[in-house]
Amino acid sequence: MHLKLAVLGCLLLGFEYLATFILFVNIIISVYGKKIFAAFLASFSVKYNDVSDAMKRELFEELNNMCSEDEKINILEIGGGSGTNFRFWTGPASVEVVEPNPHFVEYFDANRAKYPGLDIKDMKQGVGEDLLSAGIADCSVDAVVMTLVLCTVQDQVKTLQEVRRVLKPGGKMFYMEHVIAEEESYLRTLQRMLMMGDFWPFMVDGCHADRPTDLVIEKFGFSSVSQKKYDLPLETRDGSLVFKMLGSVIKPHVMGVATK
Repeated sequence: MHLKLAVLGCLLLGFEYLATFILFVNIIISVYGKKIFAAFLASFSVKYNDVSDAMKRELFEELNNMCSEDEKINILEIGGGSGTNFRFWTGPASVEVVEPNPHFVEYFDANRAKYPGLDIKDMKQGVGEDLLSAGIADCSVDAVVMTLVLCTVQDQVKTLQEVRRVLKPGGKMFYMEHVIAEEESYLRTLQRMLMMGDFWPFMVDGCHADRPTDLVIEKFGFSSVSQKKYDLPLETRDGSLVFKMLGSVIKPHVMGVATK
């Protein structure tokens, strides 16, 4: 509906070339968007890991401490994409990844080959709201990992219900997500504007820039939640302007551990 209104408005104002351009971009994203986004995110994730290195090492320290030489732990990553979190897991573990975008497979396979110490299974296609369809049984995993995932799922609460279902008693969810900016801030206004007409989700494969994910997790009903908010660093090694522009929209972050 919003696309039709935009095109109609351009035509009424005499901007035929702009209307044609909008239609062209829409067709490209509609047909090739998932493939383009997988390639883009595989590159973006490397830069994201570089600026988030210290935070991810802190986040996954507890996960690595759950491992022992005698027995592997079972890790489920939801929305694992190209597998850029593998480098932070040092202990023996069996890893399953559920990912809705099948175009990540080639990047995922290339990445998992770098970590022979982890028993990383073939990627399973599925969504966080329905892990049962991906074959993830009740009380079957020690840890669930989600990084930059709860911004894209259609239903955050249903996804968290599935996380709780598949975790063993005492199991933990490790998460790192961007959240809506503070009240009355310029960035919060920008995030809201980008969400108008679903522009941001359309351009960034379903991402929502304005979700209070920290509050949703806090209120969900885990036995305990330990989380902290921080700002995403924006300076990459190569000085990427694209990363800085996109990162500025999702700068407010939260990371934490929730226990079943």
